[in-house]
Amino acid sequence: MTRTFVLSLLIVTLAVPVSAQTQSTPPASTQTTPAQPDYPIIRVGVLSYLQYAAETENRDGANSFDVTRAYLNINAQVASRVRFRFTPDIRRITDSSLAGSLVVRVKYAFGQLDTLGQAGSWARFGLHQTPWLDFEESINRYRVQGTMFAEREGLIPGSGDFGASYFTPLPHGFGEVHGGVFNGEGFTQPEANKYKSVQGRLTVRPFPNRGIAHGLRVSGFFNKGWYAADRPRDLGIVMGSFEHRHLVATLQYLNATETPSATTPVEMDRDGWSAFVEPKQGPSGWAGLVRYDSFESDESIPDSTQQRVIAGGGYWFVWPRSKVGLVVTNEHVNYDLPTRLDENRILLQMHFEF
Repeated sequence: MTRTFVLSLLIVTLAVPVSAQTQSTPPASTQTTPAQPDYPIIRVGVLSYLQYAAETENRDGANSFDVTRAYLNINAQVASRVRFRFTPDIRRITDSSLAGSLVVRVKYAFGQLDTLGQAGSWARFGLHQTPWLDFEESINRYRVQGTMFAEREGLIPGSGDFGASYFTPLPHGFGEVHGGVFNGEGFTQPEANKYKSVQGRLTVRPFPNRGIAHGLRVSGFFNKGWYAADRPRDLGIVMGSFEHRHLVATLQYLNATETPSATTPVEMDRDGWSAFVEPKQGPSGWAGLVRYDSFESDESIPDSTQQRVIAGGGYWFVWPRSKVGLVVTNEHVNYDLPTRLDENRILLQMHFEF
């Protein structure tokens, strides 16, 4: 019995310090400080359009294979709120001693500061997207078929320009605002004088997060600029758009006042409208395409109106970080002016993006 008592006392004596140590020693922390990204983070991508075009009216049956766009997109996140993009563009030129050659030129080169105010806002400086065309192309994914309405009629000189701009979403998902100051000559030309172009876009989503009505937006764009003193370059656009998994549609009207010629400084009023409809299976799969443009190049000249009809369809493969589109369209252009010959062409095109 004595042995049993001594053994029990020894066990209790050894257990008490261990128990006290267990209760008094806090557990080791399992939380770790998140590792900071190893800046810069660089991503490289490609956007390219391949084409076969066959003229079927008033062009002697001309047909050709071509590359109409080839971008190498280099995006760098330099710090948590600082980004940079550099995009060389490959295109075919038709002037100078390199006529007909594919040449490389800079399309975008800009710095970006994120979250200056509202979450999702940014400011850009350098050669970057102006407020309208990049936005319209985000709705109409058929840039592979040809340029958007305002650019195709020469009212906006390309989707990029040298300048500074600011973008911010509106609170509660009601839309966005993008405005800035640019040279006004587009990314293909240097600034010719001291006159600049002030551009702005307001997009309103009347029914955010309201089911199918969420896809409805109304957008307005203005450009106040000058070719030179007393030679305006003004443009206004109003567009309604609807986006749904199985349907995309836009309807826009534009009006421009311009004096492009220095030798014959006559003010020209131009206007037109465009409609676009795309019924589709979804982001991937089969899709149809119908677009109608009507444009009057000079209201003071009779028979200066032209109509463009684009109809066709395609098949799209869409993955999280890449996209391939196979598009077939017929494009017909009718000119009211008797001296201009109508046009008709068949286009087989491929859109590659990754």
